[in-house]
Amino acid sequence: MAPPLRRRSSSPRPPAAPALPRRDQLGPPRSDVEPDGLWDGVLATADHVPGPEEGAVAMGGMEIRESALEDLRLSGARADGLRLTDVVISGCDLSGLVADGANLTRVRFVGCRLTGIVLSDARLTDVSFEDCHADMINLRMARLQRVRLAATRCRQADLLEAQIADLTTEGADLRGATVERASVTAADLRGADLDDLRGASTLRGALISPEQVLGVGLALIGEAGIRVE
Repeated sequence: MAPPLRRRSSSPRPPAAPALPRRDQLGPPRSDVEPDGLWDGVLATADHVPGPEEGAVAMGGMEIRESALEDLRLSGARADGLRLTDVVISGCDLSGLVADGANLTRVRFVGCRLTGIVLSDARLTDVSFEDCHADMINLRMARLQRVRLAATRCRQADLLEAQIADLTTEGADLRGATVERASVTAADLRGADLDDLRGASTLRGALISPEQVLGVGLALIGEAGIRVE
């Protein structure tokens, strides 16, 4: 097992932005999405991937770097070992995509549908989710460093045994999320809905706002087995 992520400071650092060429320097993909494929410096749209009628896409081991992906429909795709570096993903439907062991570095998701996406045992470094729907996102045993959730719905997110450092939430909905046996360092959870959180004791040292005290407190009481009559 990899060593826990560690930080000297309890104040989370924001994720670094993706470093992309100018839009006019990006070109269309020269190959299809495919296992172990490579997209480098591309601007990909819905026209560049198979339609839903062709079934789930297989793209395990594919690498995408310094690219913009817009309005792609890859629901249910199989993408184990996917590697994304310096990528902006806008308006895409990646619901149900399975990407166990993926490696995401400087990636920005904007307005994406990510319901049920599987990123278990993945590594997310400098990743932001903005205005996304990511209910039931699976991040079991993932390593998250400098991750931002902004106006994003992550109800029933699964972060079992995840290692999390430098997490910020701004208007995120984490109701019913599981953080049991997770390692959390430098987390600013202000602005997030934390009701019905499971494993709340792992958030020791996290920053919350006064209006979140009741929800987190009830989660801790339930976790401790305390009855209120």
